[in-house]
Amino acid sequence: MFHSDYKHIIDRLPESLVKRACERLLHHSKDPVSLESISKKSERVESYLRHILEVYENSLNRKKRKIMTQKNTLRSRSWPECNVFLALPTIHVVDSGVQTDNST
Repeated sequence: MFHSDYKHIIDRLPESLVKRACERLLHHSKDPVSLESISKKSERVESYLRHILEVYENSLNRKKRKIMTQKNTLRSRSWPECNVFLALPTIHVVDSGVQTDNST
């Protein structure tokens, strides 16, 4: 599909994005690229593939940062880091000395 010189870019992309990039180039509304041109070296094709790779890698980095942030907020804190003392739930019962008879 794409020229072999773009293998270093294509290998870093999922197959679905490579197929989608080809389809978008073929069916671009203003200036479509022919299949023959896609399989040859072209500055336009290369710059488009680089753009797709950059967007994809940025997306992965955002996901990694989000996961790391979630892990950091959920991780248990050690004693020196934890300055909040959690109180255990308690129930206070008072014995008034009166017993009820529940016979019906």
